[in-house]
Amino acid sequence: MTTVDQILFGWAERDHEGNAGVRPVAHSGLRTIDRWAKRLQYVWATQDGQGDQPEAAASLVHLVFEDEAAVLRKLPSRNPHGRGGATLTHVLVGDPRAIDTRLALGLHDWPGWQDREPDGTRGPLTPLDLAGLEQAARPGLAALREETAGIPADQLTTLVARVLADPAEDFSVIARPQLALPMMTALYDIVGPVTGRPWTFAGRESTDKGSHQPRVVFLAARPPQSMYINQRLRVDVGEPPPASETARFAAQLVELYQAAGHPALERIRPYRPLTDAVDVAAWQRSVPVVDGRIADPRPGPDVFLDDALLEQAAARGALVSGQADLEGELRRQPPEWLAAALRRWRPLEQRAVRRRALRDLLVSEAVEAALGGGPDALVHATADAEPPARAVAAAFLRHVPDEGLDLSRAGHRRLLVVALHLGLPAGTLDHGGLFAASPADELLEFVAGHANHFPDAAHLVLRHLADAGQSPDTAQLWYGRGLLLDPVDRIAAGDRAKETDCFRQLLIAAHGPSVDRAAARELVERAGVRAPLGLYAAALELAADDAAQQPIRHELSEQFLRDHGYAGPVTGSAAASAYGTRPHAPVTGSAAHTPTTAPADRPRSAYTHPHTEWAHPATAGAGGPAHRVDPEPARWDTSVPPQRPAHGPVDPYSGSGPQTPPDVGNRRGLDRLGLDGVSLFFLSALVLILVGALGYVVLNSML
Repeated sequence: MTTVDQILFGWAERDHEGNAGVRPVAHSGLRTIDRWAKRLQYVWATQDGQGDQPEAAASLVHLVFEDEAAVLRKLPSRNPHGRGGATLTHVLVGDPRAIDTRLALGLHDWPGWQDREPDGTRGPLTPLDLAGLEQAARPGLAALREETAGIPADQLTTLVARVLADPAEDFSVIARPQLALPMMTALYDIVGPVTGRPWTFAGRESTDKGSHQPRVVFLAARPPQSMYINQRLRVDVGEPPPASETARFAAQLVELYQAAGHPALERIRPYRPLTDAVDVAAWQRSVPVVDGRIADPRPGPDVFLDDALLEQAAARGALVSGQADLEGELRRQPPEWLAAALRRWRPLEQRAVRRRALRDLLVSEAVEAALGGGPDALVHATADAEPPARAVAAAFLRHVPDEGLDLSRAGHRRLLVVALHLGLPAGTLDHGGLFAASPADELLEFVAGHANHFPDAAHLVLRHLADAGQSPDTAQLWYGRGLLLDPVDRIAAGDRAKETDCFRQLLIAAHGPSVDRAAARELVERAGVRAPLGLYAAALELAADDAAQQPIRHELSEQFLRDHGYAGPVTGSAAASAYGTRPHAPVTGSAAHTPTTAPADRPRSAYTHPHTEWAHPATAGAGGPAHRVDPEPARWDTSVPPQRPAHGPVDPYSGSGPQTPPDVGNRRGLDRLGLDGVSLFFLSALVLILVGALGYVVLNSML
């Protein structure tokens, strides 16, 4: 990790040698502290604005030495002992290749600057991370570039013209203090690097005399005359430059900069840094000029809205070479601009057909803008443009955080919905851990709310829910949403295998990979007698044992008999006598999911089919019939007191209680053999004859 050291210069009382004044009062363990104390002994003193407010009078300075560079913030302050007029200087010291002009300018409003001398209430100074400083400097530099629009064009032209006339000189610029840093930013953006000394500066000074002054020193007014021989070029921006080709070129550069910003200047600037006026003249000859203005040789965003600019860029051969420059720039355009461009570049428009690569770039940039939080109007316009599914998937995955989507956060939820609306393939969601940060209730809510529009995506979300593992809370949330019967119906759309898989994922999330008898009983109670067969098929598949299968098989046999006309819907008192207190409609847990019609009025499920299709795996395919199921609920529901027939109660699970009378059992056995009264008579006679014959043979053999 590259670090940057800190030094704090302030007023110090007399030491043991009798020295008093401004010197280092704190630092972060810098080994070259003595060297910096000598280097900055005059810099911290040359500071203007003593009568202004301290923050308004702060001056920013950038210095570069052979092996080290520094950024200084000088602030007039009053020390703890009441001495006024002392300058508090906070210095950041580091590698000159890291602490460059851009970083120094961007740190002008850095919140880490010290604004008072040490008083024991703050901790010691420590080295700073360079990467953190660079990140903090980006918005500060962007803010200064926005402020360049407020610089009078003639004043900026004067400064640029004088610099282009002698690029290697040092300059003292007389300008308003408020314009110092924006003007330095514009000068650096326009002229670029210069061979020799780097662009160092001082933002607000009262004099330009002293050793090792920056290349550009901004003065609020001309300093008084002195005997000091100054080799610097003083530029008063209020005075126009002498008329020359260089001045005209400077005016053209300033006009392009204020119209198109620093990227336009970077595209026309020479590859090699400027050295002298000869390089400036060569640069001037290399730029294209149309009607007295410098034309950007590479296409800008306006080519999508202006056919004339499009044809001009095509005539210069700049569309292909400049396409890469538009990537990243289009998405930063206003949403209204992007929507208008998309409407002009519809797939069948002639310009879109002729320049397919440009249209693809526009659409991909619009996708990035829409996924990045663009308004609904831009999202709809982008969806109408029919972006390629592969482009949507790539952009979506770039926006997904490393920890996955958390659907409880509005931004993450909107990202997913917008991506699906733009045509995100559902298979893109088949990534492990994609919804690891999402709570179960949000996943269920997404399925309930979006199964109609995005059924395949909702199906994959159910798989992620199952991957999260068993949770009693998930079970209650699932039951509270009516077991998601309607959303699963929309996801399956007639596909029985998909319906079963959806309920399988829900059962795994609620009860784990094995459903015990208690969970099966609760499921049947919650689902009711008209639940889809896919739910019971998945429950049978996951049933832990025969005891867990029994209540599920009973419901399946009940549905089979009813669907084939052998049993009608049970309602009213008949339901109470036959089923006890168990409900027959799905128990939803909320009024929003309560059916508006009785179970008997519910239309037959589109997925019901003969019960034999759902035979237990132990018998299916083995040639044997499915297990016989007694349709009496009281035989398995121990929570309801069993009905008492004339011969007493029956409990087939415990083995206790009065048994069936023998004669009744015999009659049931004969009925199963198919024997009537006449057949029984002849059978008895035949048995008697055989017994008599056998006795006769035995008797003769004994005699």
